[in-house]
Amino acid sequence: MERLPRRESIAVAGWLVLGVALWNGVYDMIVGQGLREYLFRSALHDAGRAPRVSVSAVVDPYITDAVLTSTFWASLVVLAGLVTIKCMRPRRTDGNA
Repeated sequence: MERLPRRESIAVAGWLVLGVALWNGVYDMIVGQGLREYLFRSALHDAGRAPRVSVSAVVDPYITDAVLTSTFWASLVVLAGLVTIKCMRPRRTDGNA
């Protein structure tokens, strides 16, 4: 296995950093929805209109969804970036493919 040229190594690192940032952003967005749902249900309980709920009962399904969704989208973006890097490589001219 040959070493990647410097330009391609930087591009791979950039795509990986983008993937980590995307994973974190999507995860945070979905967990934030879960926390808002908990606060809403807690406010309903305080108003006497709903039963008491625990944080884990409301937020745990959102955390599972957040991990799966953020992993899917981050993996898709990183994979697209790596395929783009591979496709942009110059073709070999020595006859060995």
